[in-house]
Amino acid sequence: MKIRFWGVRGSIPSPIKGHMIKSKIKKVLSLAKPSDILDEKSIENFINSLPFSMVSTYGGNTTCIEVRTSKNEILIIDGGTGMRELGQSLMNEGFRHGKGIAHILMTHSHWDHIQGIPFFEPLYVKGNIFHFHGIHPDIEERLRYQNHFEHFPVSFDQMQATKYFHIHKEGEVFQIYDLKINSKALRHPGISYAYKIQENDKIFVFSSDAEFRFDNKDLDSYIEFFSDADVLVFDTQYTLDEQLLMKIDWGHSSANIATDLALKANVKNLILFHHDPSYNDEMIDQVYQKAIKYKDIVDYDNSHSLQIFIAYESFELDL
Repeated sequence: MKIRFWGVRGSIPSPIKGHMIKSKIKKVLSLAKPSDILDEKSIENFINSLPFSMVSTYGGNTTCIEVRTSKNEILIIDGGTGMRELGQSLMNEGFRHGKGIAHILMTHSHWDHIQGIPFFEPLYVKGNIFHFHGIHPDIEERLRYQNHFEHFPVSFDQMQATKYFHIHKEGEVFQIYDLKINSKALRHPGISYAYKIQENDKIFVFSSDAEFRFDNKDLDSYIEFFSDADVLVFDTQYTLDEQLLMKIDWGHSSANIATDLALKANVKNLILFHHDPSYNDEMIDQVYQKAIKYKDIVDYDNSHSLQIFIAYESFELDL
């Protein structure tokens, strides 16, 4: 199973601005020594020594994840604005000629998770087949409403690909390709759903748009759902202070509680995800570094093998 991130932001797209690029350049130049720019190799070594936020960007697109099975079959999680670039990539495969098949898991229908669907080119190609899966019983009506003429010039039916909708019950184990998939409701306005995806002995859990607090009475049920996951993608949009003091019941979590739950669930790899749109790259870097330090504090004897990563566009994991 291979996982690729096409959109990692929460709530609304947040493209990088020119003044942000200028700030990055100034910081890089201020750190460079004469020995760092002697030749191409020294320049490359210098650039490679810099923090991610100085030389790259986490990206501004909203939630979209591509999962490839061991047989290269395609599963997509959510249709945020990152889905547009995923669609462009898929057009280089059989989807350009109407020979593509993919399944799409929908966690919920907030704007940042569906706005890329009308711009997903493979949906406009006759012959392609897409299976939409969700827990919300009216997910098809919600997507059709997004394409109502008052909102978008092309109707859902004018997308010429064949579209099927499959509604599942929470906790029902269903199969897509050779993947076994389960779901669990998350605390989020309108309810979002986590998905546990298993291929052979590998487990991938996607749990975004979820508010977890230390006083939640049902934490044990989530720890069981996350248990022994090879990869857990977790909503860490807010800092702990924001989550507990300023944005209660807004439906998102922090890296602190993500780390605690991952440790208790014996997760191997935790991916911090759904970055706040108001955070620049440097602030997201800080979220990541604080999460690493927090893990070192609570796991002071290093008794867990948990690795923490932070999602950025084009980030890939191979299970």
